[in-house]
Amino acid sequence: MEGRSVTLPAELTAANSKNLLRECRRTLKTGELCLDGSALTYMDYSGDAFFALLAETSEKRGHRLTLAHFSEEIKAQLRALKKQKIPAKEKRGYSNSLEAIGAKTIVVAKGFAEVFILLNMCIYWTICGPFDKGRSRFGGTAKQIYRLGAEATGICFLMVALICFTMALQSSFMLKAVGGGSYLASGLGYLIFAEISPLLTTIILAGRSGSSIAAEIANMSVCEEIKAIKTMAISPVQYLVVPRFIAMTISTPILSFCAGIAGCLAGFLIGYFFFDISFANYFQAIRDGIPPILFLKSTVKSVVFGWLVTLISCNKGFNAEGGAEAVGLATTSSVVVSISAIIIADCAFSFIFY
Repeated sequence: MEGRSVTLPAELTAANSKNLLRECRRTLKTGELCLDGSALTYMDYSGDAFFALLAETSEKRGHRLTLAHFSEEIKAQLRALKKQKIPAKEKRGYSNSLEAIGAKTIVVAKGFAEVFILLNMCIYWTICGPFDKGRSRFGGTAKQIYRLGAEATGICFLMVALICFTMALQSSFMLKAVGGGSYLASGLGYLIFAEISPLLTTIILAGRSGSSIAAEIANMSVCEEIKAIKTMAISPVQYLVVPRFIAMTISTPILSFCAGIAGCLAGFLIGYFFFDISFANYFQAIRDGIPPILFLKSTVKSVVFGWLVTLISCNKGFNAEGGAEAVGLATTSSVVVSISAIIIADCAFSFIFY
């Protein structure tokens, strides 16, 4: 492909190098380029960058870049340019499996400690913060309740209702075989409020609201907005975490309870069509089969699960470093760790409550 010749101006500075660089790089992408420097007498740092970027483009595209009619002074300035390569970061490996297990244990212990410290700070700013006269007053809690809780109502209700409908349908065949259709309502209601509703609701919130929290704070960390907040003598925990902490504390048990009612209504369809149970009898059986203390246990589980989602997501966001890739990694990690922590906590509550 035929080359093109470009005559450089007398001075190559920041004022004219940008447009000229764009034109020359466009030419180098399609063919050879010859730069005529007969008129060039002066160039600043922008000129150095101009030739360095053109040389890089020529090397990548495989098209020849020719310099002609340059003065000895400009040639000496170009010879002084050096190409520096940034060494790749070496990844340290582990000498044995025991060392790898120890390193992972330290990472887990560090994450646990960070979440615990974040919990203490949130509790302080939530309970004692309003009585601190020197604190800065921030709002946004109502907005976070709407964003993190209210907007997740539809997906939570739908998922819990479908899961409960499926469980009731599969249970109905066995109950019908042994003549225990009357126990469908009480058994399903107990299982919904004891396990399905708080667990499934918070898992959905971890995937929807938790990922949103992690992505938002991680993007602020990458863009150094967190440092800017600290520079203004504002606590990032008070400004960013506490409104989300309070919002999840309020919205999670409400969502869990309402989703449980949606699950009971879905189970009623099976009881009505398979066992001919009336609406009044169905919910009377649920009332008889569920002790009042169960609602308190379910609320405690929902609140703790909501705290786990919020604190883990915020912690992952604060620790994000790098560029856009770090935001994605923090978001993915927050969802995985939050769901794992919810399931582990649910197992612990099973031994404590039941």
